[in-house]
Amino acid sequence: MPTPSHPSENQRLLALLAASNTARHQTGDETAMLQQQCRLLVETGGFRSASLDILPRNIDRPGKAKLQRAASYPPEAPVKSKTSALKLTWTDAHQGKGELHVESASGDFTAEERLALQIIADSIGETLLQIRQDEASQQMESRLRQLSRAMDSSLNGVMITSSTQLDHPIVYVNPAFERITGYSAEEVIGQSGRFLVRDDFNQRGLGTIREALRCRREAHAILRNYRKDGSLFWNELFIAPVRDESGSMTTHFVSILNDVSERISYEQQLEFHANHDALTGLANRNLLNDRIAQALAQARADGLLVGVLLLDLDRFKLINDGFGHSPANELLKSVAHRLNQSVRDTDTVARLGGDEFVVVIGRLQSADDLSIVAGKILRSLNQPFIMEGKEIFVTASVGAALYPRDGDHGEILLRNADVAMYRVKEHGRNNYRFYAPEMTHMAIDRLDMEGNLRRALERDELQVYYQPLVDLGSGGIVGAEALVRWQHPRIGMIQPGEFIPLAEDTGLIIPLGQLVLRQVCTDILDWQAADLPPVKISINLSARQFRQDDLSATIRNVLDETGVEGGRLAFELTESMVMHDVENTLVTLRELKKLGATISLDDFGTGYSSLSYLKRFPIDTLKIDRSFVRDIHQDKDDAAIAHAVIAMAHKLGIKVIAEGVETRDQLRLLSEFSCDEIQGYLFSRPVPVGEFSLMLGKQRSLGDLDKT
Repeated sequence: MPTPSHPSENQRLLALLAASNTARHQTGDETAMLQQQCRLLVETGGFRSASLDILPRNIDRPGKAKLQRAASYPPEAPVKSKTSALKLTWTDAHQGKGELHVESASGDFTAEERLALQIIADSIGETLLQIRQDEASQQMESRLRQLSRAMDSSLNGVMITSSTQLDHPIVYVNPAFERITGYSAEEVIGQSGRFLVRDDFNQRGLGTIREALRCRREAHAILRNYRKDGSLFWNELFIAPVRDESGSMTTHFVSILNDVSERISYEQQLEFHANHDALTGLANRNLLNDRIAQALAQARADGLLVGVLLLDLDRFKLINDGFGHSPANELLKSVAHRLNQSVRDTDTVARLGGDEFVVVIGRLQSADDLSIVAGKILRSLNQPFIMEGKEIFVTASVGAALYPRDGDHGEILLRNADVAMYRVKEHGRNNYRFYAPEMTHMAIDRLDMEGNLRRALERDELQVYYQPLVDLGSGGIVGAEALVRWQHPRIGMIQPGEFIPLAEDTGLIIPLGQLVLRQVCTDILDWQAADLPPVKISINLSARQFRQDDLSATIRNVLDETGVEGGRLAFELTESMVMHDVENTLVTLRELKKLGATISLDDFGTGYSSLSYLKRFPIDTLKIDRSFVRDIHQDKDDAAIAHAVIAMAHKLGIKVIAEGVETRDQLRLLSEFSCDEIQGYLFSRPVPVGEFSLMLGKQRSLGDLDKT
């Protein structure tokens, strides 16, 4: 039973309550406050000892946590008697718990002591809660200040929006946001963040952000945003919800803006270069395959046609060799531009490499539609190009393939268009052709012929024929043009038009030319040994041969090995060959002249026909093309041209040979025009070396024509 109190006892308890209250309000530190309370209970309250057990800070599950000793006075004072000890507990509104243990110095506790001690215990709990809340508030304020300084210093834009208000108005932006967007904080606070998108709503990432806002979750997207001045920047946006203290409600969203325009630009450049030709900017093979696949898929769905055109520029190597690499590249760019202008924006123009291009035309109604496009392309290319101040004319050979007629896959269509293009090459170039199934067999035959031609070079199946050159003054044979023939063991005689273009394309023209040169020199030696009249033999040089760096050295080696004089040879070149890369052409021609050989310009009148170049180049002979000779006796214009060419050449000290002379009327007119020499079927077809030797031995002449 509690001991009755006395007036002095009441005064002691009142003094204790007053001192406890004063100490609690004066001390802001938790440990000091608790220790002070224990000391006052002993020194002012007259109790033997006092101690406090409380829950530790920052525990996740207060209900299961154990109390820990926080303060005692005297320190580690043992409780001598359980009957003289009192335990008082408290629980605050935040589930904070504690126990006050007090040991009486005089035995049992009076009712007044129990009441006073419970008041003190409850007050300690309230004060402890307040101290912890104040400390938490101070820590929060400190973290917020640090966070604010961090956001102000951040290189990334930060935008905080309210999640509880309509349209998520902006409540905060940092300086980086202002720098990135050009908007000040005052201009954007209260607005919805959508203003950065303007009217560019067709963006996949916007749906991702809207869904995240609706579901109150994190999200990431890359968006096209617009600055205050209207300029575009790429924004890598991260958003995250901010929840209240209970974690049950989202109050705000934090958005991090990162200007990744440079990175996106670099990625776009990488993607562009991965799918486009570096020189022309056209689609490359990777993108071409994708575009063809798309066009075919669309055509299947719509029941329409797709056209594939494969273009190869004619004789582009001459331009490249003549003008050099850089001007030739500029020409390719100009060709690409004209191709783009010749088709619709929805069509695809690609460069496969070199001088080869592909055009993919979708949504065609008929093959005639593709013919129209092919014709338009050829007409656009026929307009002159300007290279280094000169007009250059470029033509193209075009092969066409049509889906679904010529194939149902991109690779098949490209292959068949390529086959058709080569048929154009073989039939005069500067045209287009549609693929036909029999062309594939021809292409296979072409591969077979290449293999046969290589073997023919090894097996001496190639023979040199000679077509006489006749002097109109004396009527006698003064020379001959060496012409190669292929005597195939199974097929028989193969004409030059069937294998010379193939030799040019494959590079076999180089060993073929050397074979002809050696055979001609061998025949000249045989004629000398047989004491036949000396003649000059003309040898044709192809463009590929003429561009060899060691051409003159190769010829000199053959002359030295055989002992034939260079003056017994003439080298025939076409106008187009000598008009490209004039300086290098001059060097090569002078080297050939040093060998003692003469230079003949073949097919004169069919190419550039530049009179200034005739004066500049060391040309000895002009050969009037057969196209002017054919109708010379019937067409006054052809006759006038031939007459003018002969007169002009003679003024320049150049001899003239007329090719393709087949009638006596042609012969008569050319004689009247003072042409120097003729060549043609009227006098003789190209003949084997044995037959030509007989002509030389019999000294056959124009006078013999009257005897036949």
